[in-house]
Amino acid sequence: MTDRHRFAKSTAASLAALVLVFFGASVTRAAGQNPPAATRSVWDGVFSAEQATRGWRDFQEHCAHCHGGELQGTAEAKALKGDRFWTDWKESTVDYLFERISKSMPHSEDGSLAGTLSKQTYIDLVAHILNVNGFPAGQKELTPDSSVGVQIIRKEGPGELPAGTLTRIVGCLNKTSDGTWKLTKATAPVRTRTGTTATNTNPSAAAPNREYALKFVLTPLDKFAGHRMAVTGLLIGEGGKDGVNFSSSTSLSPTCE
Repeated sequence: MTDRHRFAKSTAASLAALVLVFFGASVTRAAGQNPPAATRSVWDGVFSAEQATRGWRDFQEHCAHCHGGELQGTAEAKALKGDRFWTDWKESTVDYLFERISKSMPHSEDGSLAGTLSKQTYIDLVAHILNVNGFPAGQKELTPDSSVGVQIIRKEGPGELPAGTLTRIVGCLNKTSDGTWKLTKATAPVRTRTGTTATNTNPSAAAPNREYALKFVLTPLDKFAGHRMAVTGLLIGEGGKDGVNFSSSTSLSPTCE
């Protein structure tokens, strides 16, 4: 091989190496510029102050006669702030709040008014409700798209669902020595929705390490003993620490393996 051929071969190899280095650096920079989107919560300023003001005006016109001008609730409808708000919406998401309001309000005896307002009005109403409950305003307006997945959690972070929440729990069904039922190796409770299950922001939701006493079980369950079951019911105590008021169950597997 001549010196000229050796030089050409060496130069080509060097250029190839430079291309690989450049390409790798470009990929690294691109990855650094597009990190995974962080999970947002109601504490991240998801609505604007101006939008909340619009929502206040809409609320006075369409909702205050039932829920009270300050969202305090009346004999006709429950409160939308304070403890009642947390009981109904804690560990849920803003898009679910928007969905429920847009399908059920304004209230009328025959239900004919539900869902009759504009989409913009409903999302502004959500901004007002969030504002009254003490969540901070931001620079951008809330939209149906931006509301998706925004967690409704306490400022200190995710926590247990409140007592009285209708939930779904998956665990192993066992009969105790006194004839009562319990779920073992169970997941944390998840809020139920019509036809589906809400997203649970509790980080331990997927850890099958809990135990729940099943109360007021009127359905015969003996044939499901030892099954992995999905149980629906109302939590007794925060997070179900005092048990679950049994409503229904579905067998997911004949064993708990």
